[in-house]
Amino acid sequence: MATRLTILFLAATLGLNAQRGFPLVIDDQTLWEVKAGRFGFSAAERADNIRANIIRVAEEKRSRLDDVREIRSEEETILLVGRVGLFSVSEEDARLEGMSRDQLFAERKQATIAAIQRYRANRSYTVLIRSTLIGLVVLAAAIFALTLLRAAYRHSSAWLETVLPRMANAKRLASLYRLFEGPVTLLARFSLRAGFLLISLILAFAALSFILGLFPATAGLVGPVAGTVRQVVGTVANSIFSYLPNLLVLLLVGLLTYLLIRIARAVASAVDSGLLALSGFHREWANPTYDLLKILLILFALVVAFPYLPGGDSPALRGASIFIGVLVSLGSGSAMGNVIAGVILIYMRPFRAGDRVKLADTVGDVVEKSLLVTRIRTIKNVEVIVPNSAVLAAHILNYSANARDVGLILYTTVTIGYDAPWRKVHELLIGAALKTSRILPEPRPFVFQTSLNDFHVSYEINAYTDDANRMADTYAELHSNIQEEFNAGGVEIMSPTYLSLRDGNTVTIPANQRPPDYAPPSFRVRTQSGE
Repeated sequence: MATRLTILFLAATLGLNAQRGFPLVIDDQTLWEVKAGRFGFSAAERADNIRANIIRVAEEKRSRLDDVREIRSEEETILLVGRVGLFSVSEEDARLEGMSRDQLFAERKQATIAAIQRYRANRSYTVLIRSTLIGLVVLAAAIFALTLLRAAYRHSSAWLETVLPRMANAKRLASLYRLFEGPVTLLARFSLRAGFLLISLILAFAALSFILGLFPATAGLVGPVAGTVRQVVGTVANSIFSYLPNLLVLLLVGLLTYLLIRIARAVASAVDSGLLALSGFHREWANPTYDLLKILLILFALVVAFPYLPGGDSPALRGASIFIGVLVSLGSGSAMGNVIAGVILIYMRPFRAGDRVKLADTVGDVVEKSLLVTRIRTIKNVEVIVPNSAVLAAHILNYSANARDVGLILYTTVTIGYDAPWRKVHELLIGAALKTSRILPEPRPFVFQTSLNDFHVSYEINAYTDDANRMADTYAELHSNIQEEFNAGGVEIMSPTYLSLRDGNTVTIPANQRPPDYAPPSFRVRTQSGE
């Protein structure tokens, strides 16, 4: 013992560096460390060779441990079991360990014999059966615990669903909770789920590690796997703790953005419902303005939060963001033009959803307005999709804009011969208009005499309606009523123009609407003297 202490003291005094040793491990237990090579073998190769020899002897149950021999020479001492040499102890080994060769050999001999006995005992049928039974019991206990944990998670989730509404009704927390109801609910559910998931993983890992440790063949996996798991968990924990300041900034940015969006949505809902009136701001602008403001707030939040994201400072992420920006700018020229046109159309207010409009040659009802396109359904039930840039560049006729307030004027022209009194024609046209459904009695329909043609007079009937979406039906009924009124009034409609001799010709009024005593006039010829 004194010699060993002296050698250690001299090594520390002279500043000698301790040589690296390679552990000799059997069944997850280190017997000793091999620090010196021998006969061209490195220390690591010697350790692997000694381990293989010990396992070979341990697996050969015919090898008896009482058949142990020692071979001594000037340089080393060798331990043999039968004909298998297990290990040797040289003077170099003794010097590196700081003790005599005999002492070191005795310690390693004792450790080797104990390792062989332990190796054989751990692989006996009795131990394997006992380990199997214990493993089954632990597995059943783990499954039962996971089942209880799942039931506890369900009860906790149900309890959480009852607690959150109570917070909304609490006097002190109601206003604050309702303001942050979305984030609080999401955070509570996520925390509950993450907590139970973490407990389940820990329980499963502990049970699996214990079961693997029961069997010698798998016991060696527990240490490395547990070490790897600890290293990964430690790395993740250190990363999370170091990232906490950035995470706090991201949470503040997210909460502030969420709060501003909630305020904007509340104001937009109040304006859209008429509870809040803003001077110069129309109600139909409320929801589109809220959508635009929400997009701008989210984009601004992303710009602010980008440097605080994990990897936000990496050149790869910056390069990827630049590449995506270039692709978007190159491929979305027309799309951005449609978006800008859509925004302009929102605040121009040329039409609303449901209005009857005419865009270029397309007449129909507006089905949808979006930032990119406008959808129109024609009277033939054909849906036409028009890009907003084309809508902005075209002339827009909105038939419904004034129909809701002062009425839309529908007009049509008929041509009547000069022999019909114009006052009676006015009366017949106005009567036909008043008999037409969806024609307003007030303001009263009126007639314009638009032209005095060669063979007839052009009369234009103008009538008000408040249902612009059924213009085609109204026109069809108005034309039918005009025919009925003029036939009943005995006035011929000269459209299209035709030529006839009045004497001796039957009028064009239908036979069932002629007077009962009607007879075609006879053809009369008069001389110059009148006879």
